[in-house]
Amino acid sequence: MEIERFSFHSKVIESRDVFYGRVSVFSDGFLVASVNEKIVGYISSELWNYSPSVSFQNFALNHSIKERHQNDGDELYISSVAVCPQARGNHIGKKLFLALIHNVSEKYALKSVILVVGADWKEAYTMYQKEGFLETARIPRFFPKNDESNSSSFSETGIIMR
Repeated sequence: MEIERFSFHSKVIESRDVFYGRVSVFSDGFLVASVNEKIVGYISSELWNYSPSVSFQNFALNHSIKERHQNDGDELYISSVAVCPQARGNHIGKKLFLALIHNVSEKYALKSVILVVGADWKEAYTMYQKEGFLETARIPRFFPKNDESNSSSFSETGIIMR
């Protein structure tokens, strides 16, 4: 939870219950990275049934994995990736990302991998592009901008990539 708090805007930090659900419902889809026995990052995901068009509601922040996860799903939804500030710059997020896709692909028959990234998250967007992900849609006002700590509005676009 500490990594979550250091990595995201206070209005989108997901709850302990959400994380517990992710680990208990789909442990194959939750990985952590550690350095010297200290957890420095995580990635979480769930399986969905593939559909060419996806409702924006599926990406609701702080949703319970129990609402959408399908044990026999064929699309991997990467719900969150975060690395603690002290460990950034060492490609830990990319290693988690690639390991998750590899591990889940080995065990489940995937057709697709999908995620949503903030329009201002240039490094993450570029990494996903380099890994072959393409923008498929945009969700207006999905994330709060970093400079809006006192605002209740969400003005940053979320970009859906597959």
